[in-house]
Amino acid sequence: MDRQTYESIERYMLIWMRDSAHDREHVYRVLYNALDIARDEPVDWDVLIAAALLHDISRPEQLADPRVDHALHGADKAHRFLRAQGFPAEFCEHVRQCIRTHRFRKTDQPGSMEAKVLFDADKLDVAGAIGVA
Repeated sequence: MDRQTYESIERYMLIWMRDSAHDREHVYRVLYNALDIARDEPVDWDVLIAAALLHDISRPEQLADPRVDHALHGADKAHRFLRAQGFPAEFCEHVRQCIRTHRFRKTDQPGSMEAKVLFDADKLDVAGAIGVA
């Protein structure tokens, strides 16, 4: 992923990250965790980076209405954003699936390596010292 693409996705993420528990610092920790976890794994780095940056963009909607599942809502929101930016449909769908499955639940488990890494990276941050605080 080139710098311009990264910065475009990052700017979009920053618009939505206003929650004190799931702020931009959480997103960056998840991104860095994901990069560390995937270091020796066969992943699509662009998908992983985009999914990590965008995984919590629907936290504001969930805070406004607890019936909203931020993972499901955010997956579609990220998909629409990426398509509007001209990303290929397959890429957008892969990112959507990673975001859909990053939240803990019994159904809709992470399927791809990128989704599994994102899930683990997010849980690591939530269960770590920052998450406990």
